[in-house]
Amino acid sequence: MGLFGNKQEYLNHHRVPSETEKAIRRLEGQWNDLEKKIESLTWRANVITAEEAAERFRQIENKALPKELNKAFVAIDEAINNEQDSLILFEYTRENNGYTAFDFPRYEMVRVYHIESLAEALRKYGYRVDIYDPEDDYGLRLKICLRGEGNKLMSSKIDPDKKYILPMKGTDWIDKGVRYYATIHKNYWEPLKWTGGVLPPYGPLYEVQGRDIIDAPDWVKAIKPIEVKE
Repeated sequence: MGLFGNKQEYLNHHRVPSETEKAIRRLEGQWNDLEKKIESLTWRANVITAEEAAERFRQIENKALPKELNKAFVAIDEAINNEQDSLILFEYTRENNGYTAFDFPRYEMVRVYHIESLAEALRKYGYRVDIYDPEDDYGLRLKICLRGEGNKLMSSKIDPDKKYILPMKGTDWIDKGVRYYATIHKNYWEPLKWTGGVLPPYGPLYEVQGRDIIDAPDWVKAIKPIEVKE
């Protein structure tokens, strides 16, 4: 029977569109073009460069700093009244945000401090502060030393450009050539065991840059460093 089964199919296939149908098709084409243009403009309007993002973060932190600094000083005053040697502030706290359908609390993490900008501000007031990250929901921790002698860097004689090893007191078995050393890997401090049979150890895994010790937590600063001779 050929390509078309009957005469009506042939006529439908070869029918010339009416002016109305042509107009509708033109409008549909224009609408599709307009939608694509709107999508393109919307995408471009929402672009945020890394530099713009960093600047917006700085603006947010600067705006929040006076209130957060005041809150920190209130906490410091309370800690001194309680005769605490130090104070730890958390980046986030957990707050109750209503209840679920089963009457269970619905918690959410709420920012309390912008830790890094707060630490920088407190250093200007003479406080020694340490930042560390337990990698949990409460974010960064800021430890503030409150005693006068605690505000002097124990690592003041450390040369930031030299390398050191940090033998941990009480972890050595000299007769077996075993000892633990404080080390840092990917900004995380941890004890590392040396079993090479000869002390001190050698190799980059056990060596710590001076600048890392200066910014290290208190338990690291309490270790007497040994300079690595090049």
